[in-house]
Amino acid sequence: MANKQKRKLKPWVKYAVIAVCIAALALIVSSAVKAIPANTDETAGKPKPQETEQQEETAETEELDPSVFTDTDSLLVVANKKHPLPPGYVPSDLSEPEVPKQYDSAPMRYEAAVALENMFAAAANDGVTLILGSAYRSEDYQATLYNGYVEQYGQAEADTISSRPGYSDHQTGLAADISDHDGATYLTQDMEYTPEGEWLKDHAHEYGFIMRYPKGKEDITGYAYEPWHFRYIGVDYATAIYNVDEFYSFEEYFGVEGGDYE
Repeated sequence: MANKQKRKLKPWVKYAVIAVCIAALALIVSSAVKAIPANTDETAGKPKPQETEQQEETAETEELDPSVFTDTDSLLVVANKKHPLPPGYVPSDLSEPEVPKQYDSAPMRYEAAVALENMFAAAANDGVTLILGSAYRSEDYQATLYNGYVEQYGQAEADTISSRPGYSDHQTGLAADISDHDGATYLTQDMEYTPEGEWLKDHAHEYGFIMRYPKGKEDITGYAYEPWHFRYIGVDYATAIYNVDEFYSFEEYFGVEGGDYE
């Protein structure tokens, strides 16, 4: 029998065969990769979502050592009608804030004074002029003020607008009475409606200050609404209180007893 001549594959057939082989190989590789377990190194050590939520909840509900409310070195020291300060207490680090003042002197504890300076500067950058009125008051000076209010209004009303000596937030050196630019509404509830009052309500927490005697919380704080009285407690706590409600009180947030003297 005669030898048959070998047939040569046409070029396009060769290319088609090669393409099919490549496609088949790619499919095999893809399937193999999908079958390999995911690398756990990337997620090792990362908390699961529920673990993160538990951690946040723990942080929010963590109780503070009660001593922070009685320690006069603490920024959370309390002075209200249920919690007097030690007799004759005077802060050891009083400093004069370099801000516009109504009077010659209005010292505060150093950290609060620096924070106040930063807050006044920020307000000025926003076109708002704040004036510092009263800050630290000694126990003796508070006695003079309180007795004057008692003489003018009677003790019952005086107790709603002024502290008895030894019970004043001002004596902590962490409180400041702040005025509008011309003093027109200083120490009046009308300050709420001034540009200065609105700015303080919205921004004081950013510098560590809270409105110490908010609106509608008279039975809790023991005092009438004072939109001019701000107390330094540090940025973290001030922001936490503000985030609950712009009129949330110190006593409510920390679970500290307040109200009247009796």
